[in-house]
Amino acid sequence: ATLNPRSDKAFYYGGVIKFENADYVGAIADFDKAIQVNPADAYYWNDRGSAKRVKGDLDGAISDYNQAIKVNPGLAFVYNNLGSARKQKGDLKGAIESYTTALNMKSDYYIAYNNRGTAKMEMGDLDGAMSDFNRAIQLKADYAFAYVNRAAVRYKQRDFKGSVSDCDKAIQLNPKYGEAYLNRGIAKEMMRDNTACDDFKKAKELGMKQAEQYVNDCNH
Repeated sequence: ATLNPRSDKAFYYGGVIKFENADYVGAIADFDKAIQVNPADAYYWNDRGSAKRVKGDLDGAISDYNQAIKVNPGLAFVYNNLGSARKQKGDLKGAIESYTTALNMKSDYYIAYNNRGTAKMEMGDLDGAMSDFNRAIQLKADYAFAYVNRAAVRYKQRDFKGSVSDCDKAIQLNPKYGEAYLNRGIAKEMMRDNTACDDFKKAKELGMKQAEQYVNDCNH
């Protein structure tokens, strides 16, 4: 069936496809049209907010997420996205507040636990961050991001062996996870483990620019 070119759904799905293909300007233009036709759909505002967030327009993203919440206050993922925009802007307290709202609405929302943990870690609340990462892993045992984030907390707590163990698990789940190799190498270096350089080289191979200096140091 031919889609009505004036249909808000047609504009919206066009925007989704463009977003998935990293054409964020085109996606925003399509979401604009969908919102003009039907401003009462929270998904349109949310997805336009996400396209703006990727482009770095954090104020625009926050405004769109808030409008999505105004239209439909019952969508936990919108609060999670709002938290991520606030975190990117440096409003860690506001981010934690948004993630907590999402979790109050959806208690098994492992992504929001992970995200709240990263905000807590940036604020220096290592115990709170550890609790959130533990909960994310408890809810989804194959969630590699949470293992790498928990590894970072353990590193800050000087539990280098635990940090390596969490990176091992993340790499087992995703063998192409460059950050896991980098973080494992850094923890191994603190343990005087001479296989750290192998991890740095693998991280560099997987596109981690931060690994380049470590590789250079290994070569001296």
